[in-house]
Amino acid sequence: MAAKCNNLQEFRPLGVSLHMITDVNTCSDRERYRRDLLDIYQAALQSVHGERAVARWLSQSDGASIAVVAIGKAAPAMMQGALRALEERLLQGLVITRKGYADPRFASHERIIQMESAHPVPDESSLVAGQALLDFIWDHPEKQPLLFLISGGASSLVEVLPAGISLDDLQNLNRWLLGSGLDIHAMNSLRCRISDIKGGGLLRYIAHRP
Repeated sequence: MAAKCNNLQEFRPLGVSLHMITDVNTCSDRERYRRDLLDIYQAALQSVHGERAVARWLSQSDGASIAVVAIGKAAPAMMQGALRALEERLLQGLVITRKGYADPRFASHERIIQMESAHPVPDESSLVAGQALLDFIWDHPEKQPLLFLISGGASSLVEVLPAGISLDDLQNLNRWLLGSGLDIHAMNSLRCRISDIKGGGLLRYIAHRP
């Protein structure tokens, strides 16, 4: 007969309470349920992994060739998903991600440009990335489809400032926002006010592209 498991703190994965599971009387029962819950959790994470999610979505697209821009902490994974689904139909790509998050597979890729930038507080590299984004857009024909893949962190990683706003202004605002307690929607609303590309501003540069 299996021994009773008296330490209830052993079984607290993902904030799940033991009271949610009935007829769990032994250590072996509890360990089995723990493994099952962790397996479910990992399966959920894998289902929304940047590479898998993008590849799954793009595999349903038509046969058109496109250029792809991926921005955010998950940008390298999302671009890998685009490459997996589109193969040679991915004409060119731009990856902008957090410093230390770059994918070495893009280091010498003939069709993919990869850049690292600052997060959570933007710096000069964010402005360099913003200009690189505009250059990437301008270098492509107006009628060529352009796909944007955006994940968390993009607001800090890429920026184009309007006249009269300095990098110091941008950094001071972001430092204040990070300690303000505001929710992300309020934070992004304020960020849009000192950006030339946020809040739909980038559409002015994209012009008539699909």
